[in-house]
Amino acid sequence: MIPVSIREMIDKRQFEHVYQPLWDLFNWSIFGYESLLRVNGINNVEHLFQKAREEGCLYELDLALLESSIFQFPFLENKGRLLFLNVYPSTILHHEFKPFLERVVERFPYIENRIVFELNETKEEEGIWKDGELKAAIELMRGYGFYIAIDDVGKGASTLQKIIELQPDYVKLDRYFAQGLAANEEKQKMVSLLASYCGRKMVLVLEGIEEEVDLAQAKLLRVPAAQGYLLGKPGKLT
Repeated sequence: MIPVSIREMIDKRQFEHVYQPLWDLFNWSIFGYESLLRVNGINNVEHLFQKAREEGCLYELDLALLESSIFQFPFLENKGRLLFLNVYPSTILHHEFKPFLERVVERFPYIENRIVFELNETKEEEGIWKDGELKAAIELMRGYGFYIAIDDVGKGASTLQKIIELQPDYVKLDRYFAQGLAANEEKQKMVSLLASYCGRKMVLVLEGIEEEVDLAQAKLLRVPAAQGYLLGKPGKLT
């Protein structure tokens, strides 16, 4: 249950962020962190976004979270590492998003080429992906020095089409493919196929790595990057 209105929560900034590392499996080093929302008293933050959609302030919430994630992340102490931020396609298409990007770049000049926007898939916004304006908005974001990722690939109905049409910089493969990867030949074939397709144009990130044997299998399949509790749980950065 969410005790207050979303707008009140936004005004009071009643949220904080933790950061989960992403690992380069070729060089065995951390190359980025994903920002994850934590709110006192709320176990499932998806309910928070659903309530924001119902209250008509999803954009305001999304924007507030982007701003606070960037503000809280220690860029200078993590030189060269990327910050992965979740964002809804509807937020990207909002008429105030471009001014937001301009403000962010002006205020934080050192974040150029340091932020990856992860596009979230939801049933409510499925139609937006077919909108030509989304592709134009993504190109605009790249022009400001930002990267693009498609999240939870393999979970949605038409993700492969989105990869082909949008050509993201990062492809984050759903945790389903990491679970039991070492014992499942069909999953291995699919992961290998996607790793081969992405090649040097995109970086394939396998999410949900929890077992050492599955991590070893991912390395054998030449998966370039991974994320999961085995590699590092979400936490605060100093």
